[in-house]
Amino acid sequence: MIKINLLPIPKARKAKKQMEIQYELILAGVLIGFVLVACTYFWYLMDSRIDRLKDQKTKANAELTVLKEKVKEVENYENNKKILEDKNRIIEQLKKNQGAPVRLLDELSKSMEPLKIWLTTVTEQGSQVEVDGKAITNSDIVEFINNMKNTKFFTDIQLIESRQAIELNIPVYNFKLRCTMVI
Repeated sequence: MIKINLLPIPKARKAKKQMEIQYELILAGVLIGFVLVACTYFWYLMDSRIDRLKDQKTKANAELTVLKEKVKEVENYENNKKILEDKNRIIEQLKKNQGAPVRLLDELSKSMEPLKIWLTTVTEQGSQVEVDGKAITNSDIVEFINNMKNTKFFTDIQLIESRQAIELNIPVYNFKLRCTMVI
């Protein structure tokens, strides 16, 4: 069977072209709708992500404030601890040094016992001790120095000077010596 096209050729093309344009417009509308839905969905995702990040930032700032306060407390604790350690160190040093003058005088007193000797000045600077005194004889001074050497409390004993003088018509020897005390 033979088909005969009774429509004029330009009309058939025109109708076909019109159908293609309609399909393209429908397709374009669907695509635009899809793009709009996709953009709306993406905008919603980004907006919720921004809200979550803002919440995280607020929480982080609150936590940072709390941590800064704790850091200040720790710094105050460390400063107070250092101050207390310094005070304890000073107290221990004072306790340690408190006994030194008493022991110095005790050892000097033991070294002088049977002798006719008396001390006029005892000066202590750190571990260095200077002693000024008077004796009836030079041998008393020598025995005093030997007694000091026999104690383990004095080292480096040096007789600086020994001079004869007269006090109340009695001959005496003024002496000066320097030593180091072992603390």
